[in-house]
Amino acid sequence: MYEKPKLVWGDAKELLLTVPDASQDLVLTDPPYDMLTPNIKTPPLTHATKEIMVRHFKRILKPTGNILIFVGLKDKFRWDVKFKQYNFILKSEIIMTYPGGMKSPKHFLPAHESALHYVLSKKYYFEGGELFEDVYKTQRPRGITRNYGYDYKTAPIEKMHVTPKPLGLVQRLIEILCPEGGRVIDPFMGSGTTGEACVITGRKFIGFEIKKDIFDFAVKRIEDAIERTREGKRWW
Repeated sequence: MYEKPKLVWGDAKELLLTVPDASQDLVLTDPPYDMLTPNIKTPPLTHATKEIMVRHFKRILKPTGNILIFVGLKDKFRWDVKFKQYNFILKSEIIMTYPGGMKSPKHFLPAHESALHYVLSKKYYFEGGELFEDVYKTQRPRGITRNYGYDYKTAPIEKMHVTPKPLGLVQRLIEILCPEGGRVIDPFMGSGTTGEACVITGRKFIGFEIKKDIFDFAVKRIEDAIERTREGKRWW
């Protein structure tokens, strides 16, 4: 049965209180990273906010559910401490690779981003079969390339101050970690990539975003995705 995506402008700490217990199959989110650049100006979450998020995640996640959270270099360890505090089980780390320089004047430049996969029990949902066929059949190290899949109408980073993930990557992750017709929540929705991927794959979606201009962009993007799906149009 079709259910219109629920998109809400506001603070995730408050809005998560409205989400019923044990109702979500997948939390897939990309919170602000632990770094600021000229284009990325959103401050990272505090330790207290991280704990609030993880506490809510445990409450709203089904026993068979999954969490996939994109993280920065330093924040990766801070998030892991919080998840372990609430008895989450770390199943794997996904590495996304991209071209990068060798070093800056004082440190090595990263050439990857990470996503951490957590569950609450051994009975979590996980689709069988090939995961990322074109990734696993290569001869190089098996990091997933940062541009994996088709990236449809990505928000312009220089204007939106966000780091949208490739639509094809997010779509495949949803297919693997959430059953068809299941429920996905992204409390840091950003430009709406997770929401669009849910529309494409037939999953129900809840998205929160605190910045109004980015929220408006995401709403338009997801509404366009719904319309394209109804019209039976291709995504490329």
